[in-house]
Amino acid sequence: MDTPFSAIGRVAALPGGRNPRRLALYWQDRLLLAEAEPGDCRALAEGDLVTFTLAAPDRFAAVTRLGGAQAAGDSSGAGAGGDALRWRSPGGLAGRMARLRLRHRALTAVRGWFDEEGFLEVDTPCLVRAPSPEPQFEPFGVGGEFLIASPEFQLKRMLVGGFERIYRLGPAFRRGEVGRLHNPEFTLLEWYRVGAGLDDLARDLESLLGALLPLAEALDGEGRLAVPADPFLAETLPAGESADARVKLTPPFRREPVAALFREQLGLEIAGIAGGRELREAARRAGLAGAADLPTDFERAFFVLWNRFEHRLGREAPLLVVDWPAPLASLARLKPEEPTVAERMELLVAGIELANGFAELTDPAEQRRRFERDLAERRARGLPVPPLDERFLGALAEGMPPAAGMALGFDRLVMLLAGAGSIAEVLPFAWDER
Repeated sequence: MDTPFSAIGRVAALPGGRNPRRLALYWQDRLLLAEAEPGDCRALAEGDLVTFTLAAPDRFAAVTRLGGAQAAGDSSGAGAGGDALRWRSPGGLAGRMARLRLRHRALTAVRGWFDEEGFLEVDTPCLVRAPSPEPQFEPFGVGGEFLIASPEFQLKRMLVGGFERIYRLGPAFRRGEVGRLHNPEFTLLEWYRVGAGLDDLARDLESLLGALLPLAEALDGEGRLAVPADPFLAETLPAGESADARVKLTPPFRREPVAALFREQLGLEIAGIAGGRELREAARRAGLAGAADLPTDFERAFFVLWNRFEHRLGREAPLLVVDWPAPLASLARLKPEEPTVAERMELLVAGIELANGFAELTDPAEQRRRFERDLAERRARGLPVPPLDERFLGALAEGMPPAAGMALGFDRLVMLLAGAGSIAEVLPFAWDER
C-alpha cells in the first residue's frame, strides 16, 4: 500500500503493555504491525476502534481512540462471537472479508457471461401464494403465503409470455436445510433457454465455469481446482489417503447415466425400477448392507443408496449425471424414446451437487398429475399440504414453448472458487449469525 495514508482500524495487540514501541492494528482484513509513539497508546486497549495514520511502512502516527474497547477475546464484543473480527482472518488464510470480495467478483463475472449470451436478468417475487409441493421441500410460511424454494414457476410463466433467454440471481429459501453445504436462505442462479435441451445446458455450464475459473483462489500447480476434504469422505478413507479433491474443469464434462453409476458404485441394477419395494428387493439381491431397512417409498430409498457414493463422484473432473429414473423427474419431461428415465441433469464437482437442470415438462395435465402425487406423498408423510400454484398451471395450459432450464447454487460455486470448507465461509451472515 502507499504511505502515508489515514484510515480507521481496530487495536489487535499492544506488545509490551500500555507503553509499547510497536502496535498491531486490524485494517479491513489486514494486520498492520509498526512502530508507535508510547503516548499514543497509553489510553488504548485491545479491541479499541481507532483512527490512525501509517506515516511509513514501519511507523504509525496520530493514533486516536474512537471508542468501543472490549478485549479481543471477549465473545460479547470484538472477539470470535462479535462482529469486530467476524469477517477478518489477518495473518492466516484468507478470511471471510477476502472471500466476500471474491463473491462480488463472481457475481460480476456471472452477470457478464449472461450478458454476452444475450440473456435478460429478471427479478421474481420471493413471497408467493403457493410453494413447490415437492415433499423434499419444507417451505417457510409468512402470513399465509410462502417464501420461494426456487423461482422456477415464475420464470416459466415468463417463458409463456414470450421471453426466450432469462435468468435470475437472487435469494431462495428452504426450511431446515442447515450444514456445510446448506443455509436456509441461499443464493440461487437459475436460467432458461427456449428451444434448448440438455446439450445446451451442458455447454452453458462448461462455458460459465470456464469463465469463472480465472477468479479461483484455490488452484494447484496444474490449474486444477483444489477442494478441501469432504468430512464424510475423510472418515471413510484408509489412513493416510487424502480426501482432498483436485478437479480439472476442462470441457467437455463427462456424462454418466444414473443407472450406470449405481451399477459401478454399488453393483446394483436399477434400470426400469420405479417402485420403492422393487428397489429394496434389488438391493437385497445385490447383497447390499441395510437393504431390508430401506424405505418403501422410491424417492427416499433411492437417495439413501445415492448418498452412499455421491461424495465420491466428480473428484477429478466435473460429472454430469443424466437419465434420472422417471419417479425423480420433478418438472422434467420424460425421454420420448426411453420413458423410464427423465431428461434431468445434475452437475457434481468433488462430490458436491452444484447444479440441477431439466429439459422442461410443458404438458399441463401431466404437471398437475405430478403435483397431485406430491401432495398425496406429503399427506402420507404427515407433512403440511400447501395449495397448488394454479397460476403456473394455468400458464402451462396457455402453452409453454419447449425449453431447458438450470439452477446452480451460487454460494457453493463461490465456496469452490475460494477453496473454502463450507458455504458459511463465503456468506456475509450464516444462519446462526443473523
